Amino acid sequence: MTTSGEQLSFPIIDTKMTVKAMRDSGYKSTTHALAELIDNAIEADATSIEVFGLSRRNQSTNRSTLTELAVLDNGHGMDAVTLRGSLRYGHGTRRERRGIGRFGLGLPNSSLSQASRVEVWSWQAGASNALHTCLAIEDVEGGATEIPEVRLQAPPAVYLEASRAPFSESGTLVVWRDLDRVQWKSAGTTFRHTEALLGRIYRRFLASPADRLHAEDPRGEEIGSQRRIVCIPIEETADGATVQEDAIIEVRPNDPLYLMAGTSCPENFGEGRMFVELESSPFSVSVQLGEETHYVRVRASYARPHVRDSSHSDASWPARWRGSDAGHTEWGKHADSNRGVSLMRAHRELQLDASWLSGDDPRERWWTVEIDFPTALDAVFGVTNNKQGATIFRRLSQYDYRREALPGESVGDVRRRMLADGDSRVFLLDLQKQVRNCVKAMRPRVKEARQRRHDRRANEDERADAKATVVIERRAGEGHKGRSDQEGESASDQEKRERQLQSLVEKHHLDRPDALRRIDETIRAGNRVRWIRSGQSSPAFFDVESLPNVIQVALNTDHPVHSHLYDVMHPDTEDLGEQEVRERLDKAAAAFRLLIYSWARYEEEQTTRERKNVRNARHEWGKYAEEFFDEDDDSVAPTDLV
Repeated sequence: MTTSGEQLSFPIIDTKMTVKAMRDSGYKSTTHALAELIDNAIEADATSIEVFGLSRRNQSTNRSTLTELAVLDNGHGMDAVTLRGSLRYGHGTRRERRGIGRFGLGLPNSSLSQASRVEVWSWQAGASNALHTCLAIEDVEGGATEIPEVRLQAPPAVYLEASRAPFSESGTLVVWRDLDRVQWKSAGTTFRHTEALLGRIYRRFLASPADRLHAEDPRGEEIGSQRRIVCIPIEETADGATVQEDAIIEVRPNDPLYLMAGTSCPENFGEGRMFVELESSPFSVSVQLGEETHYVRVRASYARPHVRDSSHSDASWPARWRGSDAGHTEWGKHADSNRGVSLMRAHRELQLDASWLSGDDPRERWWTVEIDFPTALDAVFGVTNNKQGATIFRRLSQYDYRREALPGESVGDVRRRMLADGDSRVFLLDLQKQVRNCVKAMRPRVKEARQRRHDRRANEDERADAKATVVIERRAGEGHKGRSDQEGESASDQEKRERQLQSLVEKHHLDRPDALRRIDETIRAGNRVRWIRSGQSSPAFFDVESLPNVIQVALNTDHPVHSHLYDVMHPDTEDLGEQEVRERLDKAAAAFRLLIYSWARYEEEQTTRERKNVRNARHEWGKYAEEFFDEDDDSVAPTDLV
């Protein structure tokens, strides 16, 4: 009430400003916004979902511009009340959160993030009885505060005629008009960018029932019938509308685990799936929330050896790729677009979280973890309103209790304080630990399965092994026998293979086929040494193992020397620019200096007697190194620099 007696209104929400603000709600792309409409179709039990892009050709410029996007489904449709309410912000009809939905924001929020006008038709007794309503920014700015009354109106004929699915007695058509915020300006470009993302988000709905889940996962009925998503470009001219038949895209599953069949990934690398499932996968992690226990399912997979090595016995790479780095192949690029931890909610991907990756290391494309959680844990994971991420889960990738701890606090103390402070991350710490364990188990295998290139670096590695073998055999012939020589004299060929296989599989966690391949390579080359990389809970930066006729050196990938020296000196140089290669070499030189300094300090801190022994060991190692580095006889083939 004012002094003049005029009654003022103070609504909690200013409709005009709220709708304008919601247009900037943060959809990552036009495809992410379209996904909201596909979510609604799946919730309506649709089996056919068609995405149309209508372009109109400008006669003066002869260019086509995308003017409308539409989604047609054969779901159960909406009655008048539901249809009108579907365009209200926060109207959601599925508040129990057992399905894909979140807060009832999807249809209006996604639509107005891309277009200034959205129209919806829905029918439950044939399209001739379709009901229609709309929402437009222009109307809101003009003072409209309610969704227009529903009325009978036939859907636009252009979409019904372009449909490639048998027309259903029930369904819904959503059309975005006046596209003022779309990411791309042509239907073809939009759909080319759309296929891979939609295929990944809805992979379980698109895959055959036999492939969508692990064989022992009982939740197949939750997903329902196999869906079909088709992207159909239409061009409209003065003479009418024409479907661009050769540009129609049927969306295929895009599985970042690479365990499904019939996906969009090129599979001309050899037989079988591209990845193999980690031996501990799948497993579940319990999350205690109040009186209830919920379970998060975890799957992990990594690339099979022949996917990355064209010389592998199981590889059948096309001629144009043989000998190339696997990262440059069609399947390597496909894997690169799927890097990260895939977060699944209600069988739909929320996000591919790259925060768990190790920088820009191109080898990170060769492993994947999939986290599958129930909607009851939305708040714990921090699921966003537009279903594009989980903010709390993302923060876990950088969690380290030592950074969180106050002076004198233990791991348990930090957990208890987080719980008392209401920090939701505390519920997911066990999950974080298990995810890190999976990644830790897969990274060494990925690094060990690197492409054996027929280039100078591969030749130099082989040359080093051959030179070491010549020196070892000469010294053994002179009577300087080591444990590997002695054990080799008494063991049969089968026993030698079994000992080596046991070490590679059980101690260093290589998969059996890769281990057997390495053993065969060593035997074929006649080598007395083998170099591998392996994660080890040891302060030593390398391990020496005497096997029958083979000295096996395992570089500890968990030791700082690995990341600061060896790994820096062995980059995938094809993925690096000249300046970055120079920087890596400079970093490696500095790391080598630190390595020598660390030995010098170790030697200096010894007592007088121990210092003498250490100094003598240094001298003896130097003598051996001199022999190995000076070896250059005719038994070693020269390096091919061509």
